[in-house]
Amino acid sequence: MAGAFALLVALSLLAVSTYITEARRHVGADYISMVTDVVRAQEDAVRLRLTLANLRDSSDALHVEQLEQLLWVIELRIRSITQSLRRSELPRAAYRPLMEELVHLESRLPSLERALAAYVAGRDPRRLEEVGREVEEGLAWSYSELNELLHLASATQRRMMERLTLAVTALGLVAVLMVGGLMLTLLRIYQQRETLAQQSRTDPLTGLDNRRHLYDVAAEEFARYRRSGEAPSLILIDLDHFKRINDAHGHPTGDAVLVALAEALSDEVRAMDRVARLGGEEFALFLPACDEPGACRLAERVRCRIAGLVLPGRAAGERLTASLGVATAGPGMDGFEALYALADRRLYRAKANGRDRVECSAGGASRVMSTP
Repeated sequence: MAGAFALLVALSLLAVSTYITEARRHVGADYISMVTDVVRAQEDAVRLRLTLANLRDSSDALHVEQLEQLLWVIELRIRSITQSLRRSELPRAAYRPLMEELVHLESRLPSLERALAAYVAGRDPRRLEEVGREVEEGLAWSYSELNELLHLASATQRRMMERLTLAVTALGLVAVLMVGGLMLTLLRIYQQRETLAQQSRTDPLTGLDNRRHLYDVAAEEFARYRRSGEAPSLILIDLDHFKRINDAHGHPTGDAVLVALAEALSDEVRAMDRVARLGGEEFALFLPACDEPGACRLAERVRCRIAGLVLPGRAAGERLTASLGVATAGPGMDGFEALYALADRRLYRAKANGRDRVECSAGGASRVMSTP
């Protein structure tokens, strides 16, 4: 992925830099202006031919004046076009012969002026015809070739710009697709990370908090308890003889029973309470800001709910019971481990005293809650 992205960036930079270079060249070579000048120069060649023809028919002073003015225009036009060629981006080898011909023709203009003066004086009229035809033919050929060269260069440049535009557009689309793919990949990575984080916090069978997450939540609650003085309570729950359900009906049925139990426990607690599966058939209810009498009442309600639970599947008709140990944080209790240890001792006392019962303490004395 990183290699493809780097390749895309390199290709994009290459295309953009080429595009900018060609765009500057296209702007720098003002082909439209140059073609316009060349077309006008071609008209000068035609005018020269017509003016020379008029002089052959009549040596009228008007025709002489027209030729003198035309020679001045031709000289300026040659200089303007040669300067434009030097500033252009055209390959020098392509226009060098034309440039040399124009320079040569410019050097012949004084000869044409002298031939015109001799013609006006009545001397050597053929000289004006010879030099004039040489200049006219040279201008016609040079400007015709130059016009074709400029049109060809303009067409080539236009095709280049069109191809570069398509390339840049295609690269832009690829970049959009790459960015979209990258964003999708990042989204999937984020979702996978969230899924892994969720899996690290929850029990895969029941969807309840696991032991690790319970410890993290309890540590935060104990920090709040030290600031506010509102003690949390813990109820540990262990199902009585749950192995018999697994042995009699199979582990899939046992898993279905645990899922049903998880739903029942979640129904009995407050939104702020945490329900966790510690492993196997062991569960815990962590109750922030809950005193011991309230925790004991909830534990008894939970015990009755478990005892009356209608079991799913092949376990229907079986009776499920649980032993519960309740503990509430108090003075001198330095953390959740101490609270857990106290609740665990009371859980085992409930098991030792016959199961299907709640062991908790109220008013400093041990308290047992059970229903026959």
